Amino acid sequence: MRYATVTVRWDEGELHPLDDAVARAPDVSIELTYYINPVRDGTYAELSRIRGEPARIRAVLQATPEVLDYDVPSGSEGITYTHYESAPLMDAMLGVLFDHEIVLEWPVEFVDTATGRGVRVTFLGTERALSEALGDVPDDFGIELERMGDYSSRISDPVATLTDRQREVLAVAVRKGYYEIPRETTHREIADELSVAPGTVSKQLQRIEIELISALSTPNG
Repeated sequence: MRYATVTVRWDEGELHPLDDAVARAPDVSIELTYYINPVRDGTYAELSRIRGEPARIRAVLQATPEVLDYDVPSGSEGITYTHYESAPLMDAMLGVLFDHEIVLEWPVEFVDTATGRGVRVTFLGTERALSEALGDVPDDFGIELERMGDYSSRISDPVATLTDRQREVLAVAVRKGYYEIPRETTHREIADELSVAPGTVSKQLQRIEIELISALSTPNG
């Protein structure tokens, strides 16, 4: 079995009503989507993790007419249930999944791209199925292949899930003692060595940790 990890971006419009609502709120952001269920009536139910104060998240969702229902439990670390109306971009993206013999690995990570918002997703399937699916991604989306390989070797070597840049950031963080107890370095010190902004290091380390935890917690296929 093969896997392909890609970054998908959209330059115009929003992916779905939840993405649209959050994009207009600077103090709220979607980090991960754990699962999306296409409901028979054409709507979607989603479980996601949203960064922000629970009261603020509720206010944003309440003010979005396309969000039909939601639940933001207090103390849930941003885990949020939403039920929302369909949107053309969402239909187009999931259409690729439904039209080909591939599987989407959850969770899906929301990321910032050079042109705006995007998602990092991993698809599983045969080489043929993956190639056909990626070739059928609609023109509404830009797609960048980050890596492709054998799924079993990916799981046995979790670091193989990382990009070259992520491995470089991780190597510097480990060498400087970022994961020691107590911590021996800061985002700024790591950033200085890599010649990037501290905020970039923070985001990179979060993505690295998500990738490694996901790889380690997924059964070997």
